[in-house]
Amino acid sequence: MELHAESVYEILKEKGVETLHHANSVITSCQFLRSGSLISRGTIQRNEMYQTPQKSDGLDIEYGIWFDIFTDSVDIHARASQVNYYGPVLFVLDSRIIKDTYTGKVWVTKLNPTKWGGHPYEKRWFTSEEDLERKFVYGRFDQMIVFRHCGGELSFKDYLEEIILDDPQLEESEPHIDYYSMAYGALRLAMTEGGIDVEVRKRECEKYCRCVKRYQSKPKWATQMFFPGI
Repeated sequence: MELHAESVYEILKEKGVETLHHANSVITSCQFLRSGSLISRGTIQRNEMYQTPQKSDGLDIEYGIWFDIFTDSVDIHARASQVNYYGPVLFVLDSRIIKDTYTGKVWVTKLNPTKWGGHPYEKRWFTSEEDLERKFVYGRFDQMIVFRHCGGELSFKDYLEEIILDDPQLEESEPHIDYYSMAYGALRLAMTEGGIDVEVRKRECEKYCRCVKRYQSKPKWATQMFFPGI
């Protein structure tokens, strides 16, 4: 259910949400940086732009959220000590973007849409500001802030604080390519094209984080996540 943006901002701020997060692949993130906006998957497809496929795409279409933009209240990679499967590029946004959204409304999920099957509307979405205030838990991955009815794009030029980029510690032997350096360069070039200048910071993981092991155990997937071209 749509909630008043100002109320959502105040409630989440009280619960410790100061930044929003959106993770994606390098090639999709470059599309965002060139446009200065987060762009819905439906909009990218409609505009015949390339994006990395996601397992949830079919469900997003089925549930009518294909043109919506999803953000998290926390850095899932850091909190879970594991890769974020949506991608190695993390956009960190000032939470003021919630109250300043030009639609005036935002939605907040109670469950990730991949878990919606068999659940009624009130189990999928927060249905009121009171419901949000009572049951929103800072850092719960299922509870996502969703920008709907925004034309499929959410400008972030005034709110983007930094970009965090994973280092999979992978290289291609022929030709010799370091995945992190290649991804970093592609992001910086896209930022130049989009007139954006924020820090692209290499992620510093705790010693028990499993991300590098995961990337290296799935090299084809890691290549899909890090390569800036098709």
